[in-house]
Amino acid sequence: MAGQSALARAGFFAAVVALAVLVGTVAVGGGGGQPAPDVAQVDAASFNSDGAVATPPAESGDLSMSADASGQVVVIDVAHAGSIDREALTPLVSTLTENGATVRYHVGERQNGRPLNASLRSADAFVVLGAEQRYTESELNGLAAFSDAGGRVLLLNEPSQASTAGLGLLSPVGTDSVTKPMAPLTSQYGLAYGNGYLYNMHEYDTNYRSVPATPASETALTEGVDRTVFYAAVPVQGGEAVVTATERTTLSQTRRQDTYGVVARSGNVVAVGDTNVLTQEFLYRADNERLVGNLLDFLVSGEKSPADAPQPQEAGASGPGSAFPGAGTGGGGVPPTVPESTPEPTETPDE
Repeated sequence: MAGQSALARAGFFAAVVALAVLVGTVAVGGGGGQPAPDVAQVDAASFNSDGAVATPPAESGDLSMSADASGQVVVIDVAHAGSIDREALTPLVSTLTENGATVRYHVGERQNGRPLNASLRSADAFVVLGAEQRYTESELNGLAAFSDAGGRVLLLNEPSQASTAGLGLLSPVGTDSVTKPMAPLTSQYGLAYGNGYLYNMHEYDTNYRSVPATPASETALTEGVDRTVFYAAVPVQGGEAVVTATERTTLSQTRRQDTYGVVARSGNVVAVGDTNVLTQEFLYRADNERLVGNLLDFLVSGEKSPADAPQPQEAGASGPGSAFPGAGTGGGGVPPTVPESTPEPTETPDE
């Protein structure tokens, strides 16, 4: 009996150990979403006690603009990404309004009955910070007409994992719901956001997801910019590369190292692969504030022709889902713009 009891205790102990190993394996490798990088095969200096590479960049400078924004109307879309943290946008909004622009939020038809195309007719620039809902065909046509007429469009996006980690401007959402709704919008400008996220195990400041990047060429968007840091970045493909991640940056989906684009331009449209660069927490790292200041100059420097886009539906027109003159909207048409008095530079809802 004593021998059997000893065997039973030994068997129980072995089962407990096996269970602990199994639980540890699930905890490390089973969380779903994007896999963590295989650090066992990475020769990073950060693994050496005397070779730390996590050196935060200097936080200095002021967010400023060189362009005159007087009379410009900048609309920020919160209808398609309603969980945007508006307080995090304070530096962006304050700088625009201090330089004479009017900043409005497009909240959508459900809240104020105002369609997107009606908001675009009175706007000079449009900002999209990710999207949780797809744009309709009528809205996509209206945005295409808006940029063709000289309106400026700034698109910012982040990896879905960044949202669930609370790093970006968006609240937690599903794994694919951040990137996919942006695809039809970016594709009509010859741009695209890649899948996965960027990381750099060799050169970073706070963690391996903080990716350093440098200008790809000398343009108005990179004036005064020597080095930037993106904290939850997704690669930007297509268009003209403006800022690219430094060498040995890796894409989580492929584990391939490359100089991935993180800012690209296509005509009157600029796409950025991170929303964090606009926020107070990350705005003043490295030369981020210079890059953002240049992006604000870009927004207010267009020469939009109000007569070109997007137009309200003409009387008697019919047809599904378009915002061009003579085309239907699929919902009874877009009402004509109501004349407005010139507002004082301020942050207002788009009503």
